[in-house]
Amino acid sequence: MFFVLSSETPWLNMIAWAYLITNVTRVVTYLPQIFAVWRCKDGALSVSLLTWGSWVISQATGLVYGMLVLRDLPFVLISLINLLGCTCVTAIAMQRRAQWRRDRRLPPCVAQM
Repeated sequence: MFFVLSSETPWLNMIAWAYLITNVTRVVTYLPQIFAVWRCKDGALSVSLLTWGSWVISQATGLVYGMLVLRDLPFVLISLINLLGCTCVTAIAMQRRAQWRRDRRLPPCVAQM
């Protein structure tokens, strides 16, 4: 199980709580990135789709690992939330990139509408 409630393992309890706290706060840190990418007008060129895409794959792998190997609900929920955060940033960046490429192909007067 995820939270070991035993006096024999105080270090494991501390590590489990540290994992929970850092990952709960990580959820909040996705929001500024999501808003920044959403507002991008330059195709979100400063966002690395390779990096964010690899994080999506990593979180998906962690989710499957948590479900099938660990069978640990808190781990699965944390992995799922991180997967959703990474997927949001990646999908919005991909959308902005495609929109930017589309707009660049249009004549300037049409692209500004």
